[in-house]
Amino acid sequence: MNLSNSVGWCPIKSDSSQSFEELLSEALSPKLPVNFLRASDIQAKPPLFFGDKDLDRFLGGLRLGHIVFFYGSWQCLAISELLCIKVQLNSHNGGLDSEAIFVDGGNTFDPYLIVQYAEQFSLDRDKALDRIFVSRAFTCHQLTSFITQMLPRAVHARGVKLVIASDMIELYCDPDVRYTQSLRLFKTALNSLSNIARLEKSLALATSLNEKTSDSDPFLRAVKQKVDIVVRFEERRQSTKLILEKHPTRPEETFLIKQSAPRVLEEFLEAAVDG
Repeated sequence: MNLSNSVGWCPIKSDSSQSFEELLSEALSPKLPVNFLRASDIQAKPPLFFGDKDLDRFLGGLRLGHIVFFYGSWQCLAISELLCIKVQLNSHNGGLDSEAIFVDGGNTFDPYLIVQYAEQFSLDRDKALDRIFVSRAFTCHQLTSFITQMLPRAVHARGVKLVIASDMIELYCDPDVRYTQSLRLFKTALNSLSNIARLEKSLALATSLNEKTSDSDPFLRAVKQKVDIVVRFEERRQSTKLILEKHPTRPEETFLIKQSAPRVLEEFLEAAVDG
């Protein structure tokens, strides 16, 4: 196997006029191939914030290049649609001044909720809707095909910084599709999302709204092996418990959303309920 061609190493040529030190420096500091990024390139980009200081402190913002998974509650939809608005704001307001792509795997997209968020952040409702591109899939094959073939080109062409894959697991639980095939397709789609986030320096957020997802679920296990951040939502009578199950820099911890939570968070959760 020729490592110089496969991973971008610069071979040392014996007939070069450069000194050994210069050649060694080039060999140890080559140009990275297209599918690699330096950690500093990702870390330097501003994170996407929710707009609630406690929730932002809990997660530290969502960084470009990461793939994130929220699961366990309908509120995962509410928070993902909130991010579709937040990403449109400028960096001074915690956004990235970008469009968003919403891949709707569970027929969940709610434009009325988007409008309420837009008004909350003083955005023109029509312009806010125009900056969100929605694609609906009705089978796991359609969803996999879109994520692996069309989505990378769309993100690259428009410079999109946020991709949502809503209720992603649902379509892969089709009883008419063999389990082994469904799991293989799911992993393929998940890998593509991860590659898009890394290569395009975007944020990918996948969600599952199923409240009964267990740790033994093979789809959930596949997610936890692949993604950077995993947050479980657990609904309670008058609150929602968020459990940070995986994070590249933070330990596992919990965060409770309750009636005394900051108003901005209450408003977007109430808007989801009213919608």
